Amino acid sequence: MKIVQKLKKIINNSSSSIFSDFSGGFTGAVSVLPQTIGLSVLLFTTMGMTASEGAVAGLLGAVILLLVSGIAGATIGMISAPNGPVTILLSGLIVKLSPSYSPGEIFVIISAVLLFTGVFEIIFGLLKGGELVKLLPYPVVASMISAIGILMIKSQVIQLFPGTVTSGWHRYIPLIVALFTLGSIFLYKKLVSRFPSVLLGLLTGIILYQLLTLGSGNVNSHWVIGTLPKVELLKIFYRFSGIKFLNLPWNLIITSSLALTVLVMIDCLLTALVADTQTTMRHNARKELVAQGIGQMLIGLVGGVGGGGTKGSTLANTMAGGRRWSPVFAGLIILVMTLFGRGLGSFLPLSALSGVIMYIGIKMINLNIIYWFKSRRTRIDGINAIIVIIATIFLDVTKAVGIGMIFAVVTFLRREVSRSLIRRQTTIIDYPSPRKRSIKHRDILKEHRDKGLLVELQGDLFFATTDQLYRRIVKRLKGRLVIIIHFRRVLSLDMSGLVLLMQLVHLAEQRGTEIVFCHMHKHLGFGRKLKKAFSMVESNKKINVKIFHSTARALEYAEDEILRNVYKDKDYRITSPVSFEENDLCKGMETKGIDLLKTIAVKKEYKDKESVVILGEESSSLYVVTSGFVEQRIYYGKVSYKILAKYSPGTYFGKLTFFNPGPISATFTVLGNTTVYKIRRADIEKLSNEELKQFLPDFLYSIGRKLSKESVQLISEIERLEAL
Repeated sequence: MKIVQKLKKIINNSSSSIFSDFSGGFTGAVSVLPQTIGLSVLLFTTMGMTASEGAVAGLLGAVILLLVSGIAGATIGMISAPNGPVTILLSGLIVKLSPSYSPGEIFVIISAVLLFTGVFEIIFGLLKGGELVKLLPYPVVASMISAIGILMIKSQVIQLFPGTVTSGWHRYIPLIVALFTLGSIFLYKKLVSRFPSVLLGLLTGIILYQLLTLGSGNVNSHWVIGTLPKVELLKIFYRFSGIKFLNLPWNLIITSSLALTVLVMIDCLLTALVADTQTTMRHNARKELVAQGIGQMLIGLVGGVGGGGTKGSTLANTMAGGRRWSPVFAGLIILVMTLFGRGLGSFLPLSALSGVIMYIGIKMINLNIIYWFKSRRTRIDGINAIIVIIATIFLDVTKAVGIGMIFAVVTFLRREVSRSLIRRQTTIIDYPSPRKRSIKHRDILKEHRDKGLLVELQGDLFFATTDQLYRRIVKRLKGRLVIIIHFRRVLSLDMSGLVLLMQLVHLAEQRGTEIVFCHMHKHLGFGRKLKKAFSMVESNKKINVKIFHSTARALEYAEDEILRNVYKDKDYRITSPVSFEENDLCKGMETKGIDLLKTIAVKKEYKDKESVVILGEESSSLYVVTSGFVEQRIYYGKVSYKILAKYSPGTYFGKLTFFNPGPISATFTVLGNTTVYKIRRADIEKLSNEELKQFLPDFLYSIGRKLSKESVQLISEIERLEAL
């Protein structure tokens, strides 16, 4: 039973989908017929041929584009046919050729242009050139659709005015039919949801027109599409005979083909975007351009009229429910009407079609654009939308999109320039390195906290934002010894940004400040090769700049430089060993207690990169560092790790596991030759009560005081992370 129910559901869904595709295809075919015939007649009469020949060529072009594009299915619901942009460009080419070539030769030249346009369109499609059109901002697309809707309504007004032949109330028949069709579509939309309201409204308009003109002699022949011309393929191919192909202006053909290719690509993919907004799907630009290119080549071979996506008919199709196979149905309907239903056009009133197109135009107008002006954040998008609408109405779609894109780019640059590149700045005390230093060194760093500064950048460092960053960094040079510029959140860096960094390094050096960089990641385009990139900009100057790939290393370097600057002693080494008695653990303890503690401590020498204790190892000891360094690391790969802390001479670690014995949560690795004293909890517990009294209170107080300070530092670090 369940299988039967599933089959019924699949059959019902398939039937519903096919019916929607057929109704959408029928609506799209009917709406595209007047445009196809009208534009093709205009093109061929300009060429010096008959209107009948032009109509047949236009119908052939529409059928080929619809079938090829529809079968490919790269854009769901898109209707393709001869359209305005293609006709305008080809008409201009015909005017240019007319003084020097005969109508037959011009026809061949136009066919050759369409053939090579198809070739170039396929090449651009395979190279993914159409993906750029998907980058159009939503305000541009939304306003373009709204403007097309306004133009569609405007284009149908001529069908509603009284004709010159009729008299009396009959002259208002087109107006009555159009308005009745428009109103019935809105009514069906609310009352009948099962069937496409557009198709029902069109049928209602046709019936009303037939009733109003029944038995009337005052009927204008221009109120209907009229009898379609007969297709004579042999006559079409005969027009290519007798043409000397070598004498054709091939330079003009190729250049015109390239220009037409760009125009067709933009117009076609804009129509695809229109279809996407209705179907909520994403078109395949590469596949669509290849399919359209094949269609253009076939049109050029048979002498048809080229074209591309038609936005109005696409919306008529999608709003009537047309989806996957509707373009194929539209092509087949036009083909059947052309071959066998030449007289059907006599029963199809243009006024009913005008009502449908006006409905589509009204639905295309995005009233939300008005609400964009209420908010400051969307007001600039509203201005862009109005500009595109005005440009579309008074210029054309391609120019309007260009203007909208320029406005969007300028707006983007303005926002980027006004947006601060400095995400945050902190001193070395507010954001210390993970290196654990002695109390003496920590006091020095606290006193000279303003001499080290970490500046974290964000966004894109390019020509429009370099001046802003330069001015802000220069203001921070005064009184600084080291400035760290952090690049982890910088998305891109162009040549202008590179020159800026070089200028900052030079200027800072003159003012006694060292600028170092960290996290120059590979996505910036330079990464670890920044010094080489500097030499590409100015090979005469040698740039001495330090680049760290870890914030911890950069902060540690800044702290070391501040300490060196304070001591002023060339022989002073921050890494110099300290005695066991000078360790932070022994601060405040009596001499007897320190001596006793030293007797139970186990001294061990480590070589570079040896591990004192590894992740997961059981421990209950304290580790006192008297020389060298020990890094606390968390590994997230075989060799990659994060430095949690770095213990220098005079510090110690292992406090948590000393009080709560258990597995170590990190790996402790030495850097260079290092001396570590290990104080085991078990050895302390073996001491007598008298011995414990000598050092235990001060010993525990020292550890507790250290834990308290570290807790404060952790809270400060959490607050810092919360502010990110």
